[in-house]
Amino acid sequence: MGIFFDQDWFDARLKAAGLTRGSMAQAAGMTIDEVEMVFADRRELEAAEVHAIARALSADPREIASRSGLADLGDAAPSSAPRFDRGGSQSAQPGYAVTREVIAGIHERLDRLERMLEMVIQKLDRR
Repeated sequence: MGIFFDQDWFDARLKAAGLTRGSMAQAAGMTIDEVEMVFADRRELEAAEVHAIARALSADPREIASRSGLADLGDAAPSSAPRFDRGGSQSAQPGYAVTREVIAGIHERLDRLERMLEMVIQKLDRR
């Protein structure tokens, strides 16, 4: 697991490129929840994701790996992950796989929804 994810650097690069974390997710074939887990240092980027993000940010994959806390980029070649251009279109449809991170992200969203509904119900009960 990465020990350091440079959120400020990534946010600045995304802003400079006119992109968002959602754009980063789309470029890497990830969900927004997976990207948020990366930013929270709860998930490490995979080599293919590093290469896709490097393409989207016009950066060197080694710098992306270093800034994301990835210990070793390895000999992985750039993947066929979808490329996201600045015009907002995508050149290939991402292949989403159900992973522990995806399930954890869904679980977290459901928990937030349940808490929100409980708050709404409590406010309604007070009236």
